[in-house]
Amino acid sequence: MEWTSKDVEELKKNYNSYNSLEELGAYLNRSVRSIKQKAARLGLSRGQAPANKPKNKEHRNIVDKRYYEKNRVEIYNTKIKRLKKIKIDLINVLGGKCSRCGYNKCVSALEFHHLGDKEDNIAHIIKNKSKEKALKEVKKCILLCANCHREVHNVGA
Repeated sequence: MEWTSKDVEELKKNYNSYNSLEELGAYLNRSVRSIKQKAARLGLSRGQAPANKPKNKEHRNIVDKRYYEKNRVEIYNTKIKRLKKIKIDLINVLGGKCSRCGYNKCVSALEFHHLGDKEDNIAHIIKNKSKEKALKEVKKCILLCANCHREVHNVGA
């Protein structure tokens, strides 16, 4: 079957746009081999996919899952270190000690007490949002140790 000029133009126009040559073959009513040969004669190229590109679209998810399963303890410890470092930076912004009693021995015992409007919990912001958003929210707070914080919230009881 001869290639008409219309078929050749369609091949030139669509050779790179179709996901598979089978689809293009169905559109042009040609075999894949015929399309490849004509494209080679015309000097058309589809570009080569990287040799390491997986054929399966779920491959990346599988690889990520395997990596996480092998390294979950290390990943968890790294996350905890990162969150603790952010909290220490935010504590240092507010002076590094309880504003009522001056306690500063344990970072875990220091908490942020909102004075005014509260957009979100500081711990939630540290885990899920940017450090800049956490810093913006911390500027609305004072730093209290756990005991002083409980006393402040238990005044009315």
